[in-house]
Amino acid sequence: MSHSEDFKDSTGAGSILLVILAMVLFPLLPMLMGWFTILR
Repeated sequence: MSHSEDFKDSTGAGSILLVILAMVLFPLLPMLMGWFTILR
């Protein structure tokens, strides 16, 4: 029982990390695309 709860907690922390990562990366995406167009 406790093992499944630990697994749920770990997946919850992972999803929160993914959300934070997305929030940080989405504003940077247009800048990265601009760099790629400039480098090409």
